[in-house]
Amino acid sequence: MISVILLEKISKLGNIGQEVKVKDGFARNYLIPNKKAIRASEENKQFFQQKREELIKINNEKIKIATEKLKKIPNTVKVIREASDQGALFGSVTARDVVKEIKIDGIEVSAKDVIVKSIIKNVGEFQVKIVLHPEVYKEINLIVEKSEESPNN
Repeated sequence: MISVILLEKISKLGNIGQEVKVKDGFARNYLIPNKKAIRASEENKQFFQQKREELIKINNEKIKIATEKLKKIPNTVKVIREASDQGALFGSVTARDVVKEIKIDGIEVSAKDVIVKSIIKNVGEFQVKIVLHPEVYKEINLIVEKSEESPNN
């Protein structure tokens, strides 16, 4: 385990400026290279105190941008798939499929921003969470419908 100081809020880990213990690999391979955290040494603690206001300002700007984006995302997204007469899909609906439907509206959302709680393998209505920032998210309805060209058994 290694101690790091978070440079931005990370869900399920902590807030800006918080010192947390994480596994070495997580810190080395993700947090530090992506500039989401710095090692918790004395000189880095002093560095963080000097930069604290700037980091909070940057974070607030990210929140503002994410909130504006989120307002443009529709509350309901419809996906049409081939399905059997019983409503079982041939394949499943994933986060990438949701992103494709949202991109039509000219909004950039990546698959990692979409949280699908369970594997969708049937026709129906589901709840999907879109997280653009750890503090900015929205639950939307995902409607999966059977396509007209579905093979009939």
